[in-house]
Amino acid sequence: MALALLVAIVLPLAAFLPPKYVVALPVNVLVPLYINPEAGGWDRLVDSAIKHSSTNFTVILNPSNGPGSTAWPSGTYIAEIKKLNKLPNVATIGYIDVDDGQRANANVLKEIETYAGWNNSQIALSGIFFDHTPSLEWGDIVNGTAQEYLRNISATVKTLGGFDERRTVVFNPGKIPNANLSMSGVADITVVFEGAYNEMPAMEDVKGELSALQQTREGLAYWVHSVPGSAGRHGVRKVVDRTRRNFEWLFLSNRWGEDKYEGYGDGWEEFLDLTW
Repeated sequence: MALALLVAIVLPLAAFLPPKYVVALPVNVLVPLYINPEAGGWDRLVDSAIKHSSTNFTVILNPSNGPGSTAWPSGTYIAEIKKLNKLPNVATIGYIDVDDGQRANANVLKEIETYAGWNNSQIALSGIFFDHTPSLEWGDIVNGTAQEYLRNISATVKTLGGFDERRTVVFNPGKIPNANLSMSGVADITVVFEGAYNEMPAMEDVKGELSALQQTREGLAYWVHSVPGSAGRHGVRKVVDRTRRNFEWLFLSNRWGEDKYEGYGDGWEEFLDLTW
């Protein structure tokens, strides 16, 4: 009877505890910044990172579907990277598309080296985002198995000089990869969903597949685009709340189509307000 009385008292108290006593799971933002920095194109991100100083932003830079053909980005690009790198809650990383493992290691290595060459202390990057990484253990990979391919490109970032001490590696298969690829320990962050709002799978199904990866939420990201206007603030909050428990890194946008990552979307600030 005493135990029942204690439970009856404690549970209602827990239900009404003020937010300051509740430990929230942090949500950080993995930002595909495929936006031209000319004419203040990055100002909105800079302002957001300053306002949300307790949120970590890992920002993917993509000058020309990769680093481009020159050793250094444009003067404007350099000036804007300096602004981002001054913010303590922002890490900048370079974009490389590996085309599901179809790009030769030599070509990928060249692009990694180009980004590493931006090693001026004010624009040094924190790592690399590898887009379209293989999600299956076996397949038509140009250099050996998928495991070997992914380990090679990851090891290059981890050992090559030029990046800052974080040396972050992000893989984006856009889906939950085969567990035998052993993403844990190879990639620091893996994007396990990239798709439209109306394509999001049931979270119970996702949790079942994630359990085989043995990856903690700190190393998992979830990207949602094409959020309809009809979803409203309630719909955005629902996505954030349903993913928070399993994914630390999140990105939401109501932009759609081929240029969906070439802008912020109308709900950018609203999304950030809900990450707390």
